Order: sequence, then C-alpha cells, then structure tokens
Amino acid sequence: MTTPAQTEVSIQSPYPEPVWRLFSETPRGGVLPNGPRVYAAEVGTPAGQFRLRLYCQLDKQGRVSASRFQAYGCPYTIAVGSWLAQWCEGRQIAELAEFEVDQMRTALEIPEDRAHCWLMAQDVLREIEQEWS
Repeated sequence: MTTPAQTEVSIQSPYPEPVWRLFSETPRGGVLPNGPRVYAAEVGTPAGQFRLRLYCQLDKQGRVSASRFQAYGCPYTIAVGSWLAQWCEGRQIAELAEFEVDQMRTALEIPEDRAHCWLMAQDVLREIEQEWS
C-alpha cells in the first residue's frame, strides 16, 4: 500500500514547463521593505487588468543586490515577473538597460498572443530606471 507522500501527482498544464514552474513556485515573489536604495516601479494594462510591480535594492556599487516582484494576471504575467526579478539580481544598473526581451520570451516560450506580458517586462524596467536616475 502506498501512502499519499509516496504518490506522485502529475498535473497537466496548458502552459510551457518554464512558465508553469515559475508560476507555481514564484521564486522572488513578494516585496522589499522601503529603505535606502530600494526602488519600485509598477506597470500594467488597465483594460486587461494585468499588473507587474518590480522592486530592486542596490548596493553601494550600483549592483542589484535583491529583487522581488508582485504580479496580477495570468500565469505568463507571474512567470515574467519571477524571471525578471531573477535576471536583475547581481546586475549593474547599466546592464538593466541592455535587457533583451527575446531572451526572456525564448526562455519562457511566450507566444505572440501574450505580448502584453513580455511588454510589461520592458516597461517596468524603464520605469525603475527612471526611479533611480
């Protein structure tokens, strides 16, 4: 007889594996407390009711030492926030301006009909750059 802990549950997802993983695990989900060198920006699509908020904390050398996100929307939106927060950590401010959305789209297998999700990633990075410039 098997116990519930021994039974593996397989959930079929309509989303690509990297999206489903980031959606279900949400690494770096949450907020950074207000403080010196903590910057936040929020973007969204009011008609579609999708929101993405990114928090970045910079160290004294101008490197992102911590990053968190909050998102409201479909699993793609949440996966984009998670991927972006991971991507930001450890990078210099100038490197954030070099963000290439195609790298994220490829990694997450985001289809064209979900363009609003990856466009929010570009927009939130622009907004957060304006916060610290």
